[in-house]
Amino acid sequence: MVEGLDSILAIVDKEIRKPLEIWLKKHKVTIHTNALARGTEIKGKGAARKVQLSFEKDGEEHSVKVDKVLVTVGRKPNTKGWGLENMGVRMDASGRFIRIDRQCRTSVPSVYAIGDVAGEPMLAHKASAQGEMVAEIIAGHPREFDKAAIPAIIFTEPEIVSVGLTPDEAKERGEQVIVGKFPLAASGRALSIEAEKTGGFIRVTARESDHVILGIQAVGSHVAELHGEFILALEMGALLEDVADTVHAHPTMTEAFHESVLKTLGQAIHTT
Repeated sequence: MVEGLDSILAIVDKEIRKPLEIWLKKHKVTIHTNALARGTEIKGKGAARKVQLSFEKDGEEHSVKVDKVLVTVGRKPNTKGWGLENMGVRMDASGRFIRIDRQCRTSVPSVYAIGDVAGEPMLAHKASAQGEMVAEIIAGHPREFDKAAIPAIIFTEPEIVSVGLTPDEAKERGEQVIVGKFPLAASGRALSIEAEKTGGFIRVTARESDHVILGIQAVGSHVAELHGEFILALEMGALLEDVADTVHAHPTMTEAFHESVLKTLGQAIHTT
């Protein structure tokens, strides 16, 4: 892996990405951080065909032979090449995205903007939700896009899920928080599907004064399937006690979320 920043997945905090770093090290994946890919050169034909990948690190040029190259350099809004500049719609302060209101209306009457052109997060499920809302608005129904949070999932092994605020983000907003973290190694269901081998966990952040859940992050095998319960808790404005008092079936992965909430309250039954 050739990474331009000083760590992989710099968009998530160190605690969350640590299990992924452990997995990569365990599987002997070589990672070059603070390195910039410079280009590729194809050599040979047929079965002997190889790609020479060159990159710069610490001011020196390096090259490695690889079978294929996967380039992942983030996302950018699809605002070029289809006539946006001729429509007269206003852009936001950054100049990157189309300015919209809570109904996805632009500055031009009867013109709506959804998805990547309308701002972060540039995720398919956000675009779909906005598109459905706009269709209902055009049909005459009163709707607004007012989401407590939008889930973000990184489909690595182990998987990473983030919904709402991280502990640091909550503190930056002036919140006094309590945080609980429950390891998958203490979950019977996680053990049965070997999800604990990644060193994963579920972390819950809640406001200290009223126990409103502000954010949930998880890392581990199969945790992407838990995001529905995470996002529902935030959209419903759930308290820690609401989840703690909800019976979760045994043995399931969702028990780990239940236990993480109990841990935040200082009431976890299983731990390691």
